[in-house]
Order: sequence, then C-alpha cells, then structure tokens
Amino acid sequence: MRELETEILRLFTALQNPLLDEFARLLTFLGDETFYFIIIPFVYWCLSKGFGIRLLYVFLISVYINALLKSIFMVTRPVGIEGVNSLYVSSAEVGTHFPHDSFPSGHAQGSATLWGFIAYQLNRRQVWIGASLLIALISIARLYTGVHWPTDIVIGVIIAGFIIYCYHVAEKYIVALEEKWKITLALAVPFLMMAIFRDSEGFSYGGFLLGAGIGYFLEKRFISMKIPSSWLKRIGAYVFGVLVIFGLQTGLKMLFPESAIFDGLRYAVIGFWGLVGAPYVFVKIGLYKKD
Repeated sequence: MRELETEILRLFTALQNPLLDEFARLLTFLGDETFYFIIIPFVYWCLSKGFGIRLLYVFLISVYINALLKSIFMVTRPVGIEGVNSLYVSSAEVGTHFPHDSFPSGHAQGSATLWGFIAYQLNRRQVWIGASLLIALISIARLYTGVHWPTDIVIGVIIAGFIIYCYHVAEKYIVALEEKWKITLALAVPFLMMAIFRDSEGFSYGGFLLGAGIGYFLEKRFISMKIPSSWLKRIGAYVFGVLVIFGLQTGLKMLFPESAIFDGLRYAVIGFWGLVGAPYVFVKIGLYKKD
C-alpha cells in the first residue's frame, strides 16, 4: 500500500513548476491557521453571530480531533522520500509531533470542515460546488507539495464529513437545552478536551473554546452586539478586531513561557477577545449598536 502511495506522490510532485508552485502556495495558505483566524471572525463579526458561533465550535472540535489522532497514530510524513520533492514544509511544522504527524491531514480535514459546514448551512447548489472544488484543490495541493500521503487526505475529508453529520444530528438537542445547561457545556467541554489531550494542541484548542464560550454568553447577556447594515462599519470593525487577534497571538507568545498550559491561556484570551472583547469595543466606539 505504501509503495502505491509513494508512486502517486512521485507522479504529483513530478508536475511541479514555478506557476503551479505559487498556486499550491495559495492553496496551502487557505488551509493554515492564519487563514482561519481571518475567515471565522469575519463570519461572526460581519455576517451572522449565530452562524459564526456554530462554525467556530464545529471547526475547533474538528481540528482538535485531528491533532489528537495525529498524536495517537504518529505516522511519518513523506518528506525526504526518494523521488518525492516536498515544498512548503514549514506549513507542516506547526504541531509538536512533526514529522510524525502526517495522519490525518490537517489541511484536508480543516478545509473540509470549514467549507463543508458553510455549504451545509447555506445549502445552495452553487455553494456546494464551490466548496467541493476548493476542498479538492486544497487536498490535492498537499499531494502536489509532497507533505502528505494520499490516505491522510482521504481520511481527513471523511472525518470532516462525519463531524458535520454529528452536528446535524445533535443540533436540535443542543438548541433545545436550557441556557444553564448550554453554559455548563461551554465550560465543561473545553476542560474535558484539555484533560484528554495534554499536549500543546489540546490546551490551545480547549483554551480557545473556553475563552470563546465564556465570551459568547457574556456578550449575549451584557452587550448583544447588532451587526450594522453599513459594510464600511463592518470592514472597519473587522480590520481592527483581526489586528488585535494577531497582536495577541504574537505578543502573548513572546510574553508567556513555552508550555502547554500557557498556550491554552494564550488562546483563551484570543477566544475571549473575539467573542466579547471585540464586540464590546465595536459598540463602545459606535461602529456597532446593541440589539
């Protein structure tokens, strides 16, 4: 099986040329953490808070499961295999288990979760086609750049689809819960995530959900931000909010010691800012109003 996958990778990487390399670089970026920090706040701050919070939870649970599976299976990436020329290897060096973190593909699973969930929520033929094409291109780019085995890609997409299906089944039960039970879940689930997966990734994703969950219910209770009709105000708020996110990501990383616990704290602060800090500032400076 591995011999067949190696031959497939050799076929894909043999196609490399400067033009396709740049296209692959763009597709790689569309599956990176930086891009997700750009797109998910845009949905929450500028399009729909309800849609945004659902997307955030489904996506973060998916990437948490992906990182957990990587740490369990510890499959070595095809980087350095004879006849396979790997590009943009730095895009794969984000986890604590590199290079033994190939399975399943984070880019394939993450993009399939993000765009698959957006397509599922909007449920329009054009959106499904566009999402499917984008997922396929991002996934193929991981083969073209020689940083994943074909099975990593296939299983990553399948897991994403299964997670979206689980959301579809569970949504009506979650929506029907009393507010106190929703708050309880928002607090309990992140702590459970961190207790199960004690690596940096487990604390980061769990911490993010903890900060975001607390922020969401505080914003709902005390701020109740209303997205304005003016796109000028939306874009102004969005640019400011995203700049703060990247400032927190970089600044807190420099300030805090390197440890899983502090990674969790750093991402908790970012999640808290995104769900309550930013809405508070948007309302305070008059870009947004209370609902």
